[in-house]
Amino acid sequence: MSKAALRIVLFWKVVLNATVQSFPTFLQPSRKPLSLESATSSIITQEDVDVILRSRRTISSFEPTLPDGWEEKLEAAIESAIHAPNHKRTEPWRFHLLGKETSRKICELNAEIVTKSKGEKAGQRKLERWLTMPGWLVVTCMKSENDDGTSDSMEKPTSLAREDYAAVCCAIQNLSLSLYAAGLGTKWTTGKVNFDKRFDEIVGLSPNEYVVGTIWFGTPAKNPKTVERKRKDVLIRHD
Repeated sequence: MSKAALRIVLFWKVVLNATVQSFPTFLQPSRKPLSLESATSSIITQEDVDVILRSRRTISSFEPTLPDGWEEKLEAAIESAIHAPNHKRTEPWRFHLLGKETSRKICELNAEIVTKSKGEKAGQRKLERWLTMPGWLVVTCMKSENDDGTSDSMEKPTSLAREDYAAVCCAIQNLSLSLYAAGLGTKWTTGKVNFDKRFDEIVGLSPNEYVVGTIWFGTPAKNPKTVERKRKDVLIRHD
């Protein structure tokens, strides 16, 4: 193992050990104070963190079963997820871990949707593929309300709704990076099925939360190569 890789492993071990305790997966965990000094002192460098950020890839195919210890890794990743930036400290994220029965119902619903638009064969292919996904985590955002009880709108640039959605997206990125460091791959899916009312009923979502995405996770069957980003001129300097 290279020195850089060893530093990454040690870093995540320190961070996760410092933050992880047992908590119900379906409940929102409380924040725990982190010691940046203890996590970074002579262990982690910017280069080490950048290795994780730049080498994580979306995984499309997984081993059929989840590895030993996956629940502990997922709980640790969720604890890291809820330390995402959250402007108003509303902590709007919720994480729904689906079992085999519930995930199969989602697969069948998706196949039905695909069949209607693309035909029976396409629906069957989609069903067979989705049934191979070993881990299912639906991430939702609680709907925002103003102090006077009125609903907020994503169309308003300064709205709480937009702030909360952004926070949940950041949480998903944290989750994905933590699982990646633990040896688990992820794919963030946002297909039509996620926004079908029947999806909410199957998962058992409350009326005041909406889906941001479904995360498939598990041991990667194949690790795709890192793709070089095309745009390099994204930093615009101003006087």
